[in-house]
This record gives sequence, structure tokens and C-alpha cells, in this order.
Amino acid sequence: MSLNSQSPVPLYRQLADRILSEIDAGQHAVATKIPSENELADRYSIGRPTVRQATDLLVRQGRLERRRGSGTFVCSPSKTIDLFSLAGTSAALKKSDLGATLEYLSKPCIEIKDLRAHATTEDRWIRIERQVKVKSDPVLHEILWFDGELFAGLEAQTLSNQSLSTLVRDTYFLEPTSADQTFSVFEADDFYSKRLNMNVGTALLKVDRQLHFGDHREALHVEIVCSTDKFAFSQTLFPAAT
Repeated sequence: MSLNSQSPVPLYRQLADRILSEIDAGQHAVATKIPSENELADRYSIGRPTVRQATDLLVRQGRLERRRGSGTFVCSPSKTIDLFSLAGTSAALKKSDLGATLEYLSKPCIEIKDLRAHATTEDRWIRIERQVKVKSDPVLHEILWFDGELFAGLEAQTLSNQSLSTLVRDTYFLEPTSADQTFSVFEADDFYSKRLNMNVGTALLKVDRQLHFGDHREALHVEIVCSTDKFAFSQTLFPAAT
């Protein structure tokens, strides 16, 4: 049950993923206590600070909670989708208790576009389109454009309800470090009325995001359109470090 010390993925992230997999597989039920830091450190032959980093991450993501003097416990799934965190849409769906599913609408394809601010030339992007459904009802539409140079080969991937965040981390050894996002409201046109199964003119929430991967600025552009009349989207904020 060891972790891979030779992997570019940090040990704390490997452990966090291992704990999440066990939760999703039902090995740790809601409201039950996970093994202590000492137990996890011994089990995986790592230091307690690494274990603490992993559990801190899962606490921030809302998957675990600490109870003073008692330990760390599995959280109940949320009734909302925390859509706007860096963890990604797939992670947000796993946190929710809505029975939501993710569906890819097309194969990845190449587009030449001018997406970056102050760009003087058009760049090569890999476009992916997908949507979220709750009980077969589409509630969210998402178009992602990945930097075609940084994520070369992504267009050849076969996607089937898998997490793009995990794919990017495991294949390209990259994780988003920060993001910029803007919010707007607009009326559904023919395209979105068909995609989200609603009347033309229905108000929709649009989120435009630019994700940065360290020094690779604006390497991923995401356009998220939400049908807020069907259920709630949330955002969890944390105080800035001082």
C-alpha cells in the first residue's frame, strides 16, 4: 500500500487521492472516523506533516472535517455543487449529493483562436465540450479550451465520464495554481435553449475562467453556463494567508 516516491505527483496529493478513492468505494462511511495521522504515516511510510497536508486538502474540499479531540471524519455530501473551486467540475460533483452525472458531448478537437488577453496572434487550442445532468435533466454546459502546446496529445484522448483534472495531473504532471473568473447573466439563445432544454430568453449564469498552471498563464479557458432555476451552485471561500 505504499505511495510512489518517484512520481512527480506530490506524496500528499497521492495520499489525498487514495483516501478519496476509499471514501468513494464505501470503505469510509459518512460520519465515520478515518485512521489517525500516526496510523496513516505508518501505513504509507511517510511523515506526519505529509499526512496533515493531505487531510488539510480534503478538509478544504469539504470531504473531511476535524473534530477537536476526536479526530478526522468523513463529511456528508453537499446538496449544492461547489462549482468554482480549482478542484474542477468532477470533484465538485463527487462532493454533491445530487446524483449528478457528467457527459462529454464531442471528441476533443483543435481550434485556432485568440483567447489570451493582449494576444497578438491566434493560438492552437484543444476544445472539449461537456454538460452536467441531474436526473437526465441538463443543468450546466461547459466548454474548455486547453493550450494546444502545453497539453499536446490531449486531442487524441478518449474521454468517458473521467476527470479532466486527474487526467491533466497524471499525464502532464500539472495542477492549476490560481484562476481568474468573471460572472455575467445573459438570456438563452437557440444554442443554449437546446443544450439546456429550456425556452429562449431564460436567464442563465455565465462564468468565464482562466486557469494558470504556475508560470503557464491562461493555459486553460473555461466557459461555464449554469441553469440556476433548477438547483443551486455554491462557492466556498477561504481567508487569504497573512
